[in-house]
Formats: sequence, structure tokens, C-alpha cells
Amino acid sequence: MTTTGAAGGRRRRGPGMTEVARAAGVSQKTVSRVVNGEPHVSPGVRDRVLRLYDGPSKWALQGQPPLAGADGGPDGRSYERIFDAFCRGAFDAGLQARVLHPGQLPDTELPPLLVVPAYYAADDTVLDRLRAHAEAGGHLVLGPRTGYGDTEARARTDLQPGRPAEAAGVTYDEFSNLRDPLPATGTDLLPLPPGAHVLHWADGQSPQGAETLAAYEHPHFGRWPAATTYRHGAGRITYVGTVPDPAFARALFDRYAPDGAWRPAHPSVTATSATARDGRRVRFLHNRSWDEVSVPVPTALRDALSDAVYADAVPLGPWDVKVLREE
Repeated sequence: MTTTGAAGGRRRRGPGMTEVARAAGVSQKTVSRVVNGEPHVSPGVRDRVLRLYDGPSKWALQGQPPLAGADGGPDGRSYERIFDAFCRGAFDAGLQARVLHPGQLPDTELPPLLVVPAYYAADDTVLDRLRAHAEAGGHLVLGPRTGYGDTEARARTDLQPGRPAEAAGVTYDEFSNLRDPLPATGTDLLPLPPGAHVLHWADGQSPQGAETLAAYEHPHFGRWPAATTYRHGAGRITYVGTVPDPAFARALFDRYAPDGAWRPAHPSVTATSATARDGRRVRFLHNRSWDEVSVPVPTALRDALSDAVYADAVPLGPWDVKVLREE
């Protein structure tokens, strides 16, 4: 579903009621009734993950692309490739997520996990707000190129990653493109599955108190961490100095996901969620295969369309969709 904001810009809000209804084979009115007319939660702590999307940074990285394309030339979609890698990780981890622009950050309490990849043309006020969120007990995940430039996309002269460096417990002064994916090695803090890789980019992080989460498997880049984490105040800042592949990104969000995430183990099943106006969680299950599967449930769920109650597991037919409400 696409909406038009006050300034006339178009923004994507995720699956709308029409799309959900079409997938489930029911009417839009039925789905609207299921979620009390509000399938998308408002900003605030009910959103388990908040991702910061910045138009000026996207435009800046179109003009000064950090990543290389398949032909070796500059990739004008560098911002999207970095941002989407973190989006994919949160989705694969089954997290309820929302995308906001810096100017839309709520004045009230922020969600537990705040993800900020490629915030290149960064405003000092916003960076200070992000750092304060971690200091107050939140978890801030920074991606590559975040904090590198100012609002005019000019490289900052401070130690990188710029204004968040001290709070993140890490700096870097070297970085490189990656022509080929590099294997990544996890740690006890972040176990990575076999076959996890990093893509496109590598920051040469120098921890200043931060702990290493993952490292590059490479004779040169292996001297630096690929990802680090650091306690800041009552919270934490994690810096990912590369573009994680889906396995790496999911492992990161699995490790640091707020409570309440539902991540079905079956490879063909995805789970997403929303919060209805009455505060109850609504779950959407999709079986993206021709096989019948059974998915264990974390709590009793009621089928919003058939009224069946599933206490232990939810059966899904081939390419089936179920809309479920927590009891």
C-alpha cells in the first residue's frame, strides 16, 4: 500500500488490507474488521524495530556511490543495497518493523531496537538523538557509511564513524570495496551459521573498547572486525562495518531481537505482525511452498477468519495464508 504525505511524496507502508485480503482469499472488509481498521501500528514502543530511512543520504550516495556494480563501475543504488540488507535481516528474523524518516522520529519513547544503515548525510541533532536513545537503554545498530558526512554530504573531519564514534567504542580510517563476498566468522557473542558472508564493503574497524561480534575471513581484512558492539549508558551500540548477507543479517537480528518475535523454523514459512487498536497482536503467516506444513505457536492463536483456535501448532496448506489474533 502506497500513501501520499503532506509534502506530496510517496512512501511505502508495507502490505495493505487489500493485498492481505487478496492473498487470504477474503474481502478487504473482513481483514479491516479483523484488525479493527488499523493494520499498521503508530510510531512508538509497540514497533519492535524502527529503521531510519533518509532521502538526502540516498541522493548523496547516488552522486557519490560507495559500492561497485557488477561491471566494476559505481553503483547508483548503493544506498538501497545497504539499507535493504538490514531490512531483509529483520524480516527473516520475524520482527515487527517500521520505516521512518529522521524528521518523523517520535518525540516520545523509541522502540527497543533502532537500525540506522547508510545515514550518510547525517544531521548532528539526529545523531545526538540516536546516541541518547542508546544511553537511555535502547539498542542502536549502525550500518556502513552512517555518520560519515554532514547534511551537505561533505566528509567529516572527525574520527569515523563521526559523531557516534566515542559512544560506539570504535573508529576506522580505512575502508575498501569488496569485489567478491567474503566468508564471515562469528564469535560467542554472535554465532554465525556456516556459509555466512559479507558483501560489497569493508570498514577497517579499530575497537576502542568495543567487543568483536564477527570478523572477515581474509588474509588482509581479517585483521579488523566486521561488526562490533559496545555498552553505552544503559543501552548498547552495535556497528556493522559491512553489508551483511541474509544469513549474517538474520543471525544479527536473531541475537538482538526484542522479546516477542516469532521466527518459525520452517524455511518456507514467514511470519509478520501488526498491532490492532485494542492492543492485541495480529499475526500473518505465509507458507511459500507446495508442501503442507505445521508451525508451532508461541501462544494460543485464534484464526481471525475461521475462528479456529490453535493452542500448539498452526496447519498451513500449499501457498496458504493465515491471519491470527493472539488470545
